[in-house]
Amino acid sequence: MPIKIAAGDLQHAITELHLADDGDGNERTYWAAINEAFPNYELFWQRLVVPMTRRIELPRNSPARSERRKLVADDVWRVSYVNYSLFLHLAFASDHLALPLESSFGDFYTHLGSVCDLAEDFLLAVHLLVSECRNARVPVLQGLSREEFLGMAARWYEKEYPKAYAHYHKKGKGKPVHLPPRQLILDSYFSPQDAGWKAYARFSNQIRGYRNKVVHDVAMGTVLSGKFHLVPRKEHVHDYTAMRSIQEAASDIKRLKRDFIVRAEQMSADLQTMQLVLNGLWEKPIGDLSTLFYEERNAVLLRKYNLELT
Repeated sequence: MPIKIAAGDLQHAITELHLADDGDGNERTYWAAINEAFPNYELFWQRLVVPMTRRIELPRNSPARSERRKLVADDVWRVSYVNYSLFLHLAFASDHLALPLESSFGDFYTHLGSVCDLAEDFLLAVHLLVSECRNARVPVLQGLSREEFLGMAARWYEKEYPKAYAHYHKKGKGKPVHLPPRQLILDSYFSPQDAGWKAYARFSNQIRGYRNKVVHDVAMGTVLSGKFHLVPRKEHVHDYTAMRSIQEAASDIKRLKRDFIVRAEQMSADLQTMQLVLNGLWEKPIGDLSTLFYEERNAVLLRKYNLELT
């Protein structure tokens, strides 16, 4: 039987809960590093994760409060866990600013790349969940004709196949084929004017390109200036793929000022920007799911939560 709870009581209860004192161990440890630029993480947690957990059943001193409630559906729990996993990668990236190691530069961008992957996993899961609750089709996944699908494959052939030999020669494996591409599926969730999605798409492309250069390519050269390590800026990284170009820049003050940045400064700026971008991006999932849950009391969604709002 679903738990019965008054909607007003639930909404009052969740506003009293905060990561600082009722999150799990990691959330209590790292919330301060995340909350200033990404407060929508906590807002999503309050409104939509807390009702999945035993926090609405058990007293505050119970160690089992953060556990998943019985009969909560796998797909809504996955939304919460992908959201939480993204939080962890942001938190661990912040560790590499506070306690830098020799490997921290690459580790930092590995975490930010994973943040991008998980952000899209999260959005895709929310998109499918919202569509199911509204009994709406996802056209890109459910409505393509054979001709439309083959047209998509033809565009991949024209754009990507000419690069196949070079990619295989460099990487030792072929390029993966994603049809339909995830980007197209997510484009169908957001309106073309959505500022949050456009800002995320632009910034995530920069981060992934830089991550690939830092992590998956030959070691990136740096310029040591006093005690500071200078690295190519994201927008100039492809101009410095060879060690020779780094060495040439080291003796050219104008190029250093224009194309390079202190490594720690770029990491700090990218972490801050990533959180700000995610905060804007989370507005739509929070709005969509909150409307379904609290305003419409959507029967499909409440069944997945194993709740009955009175």
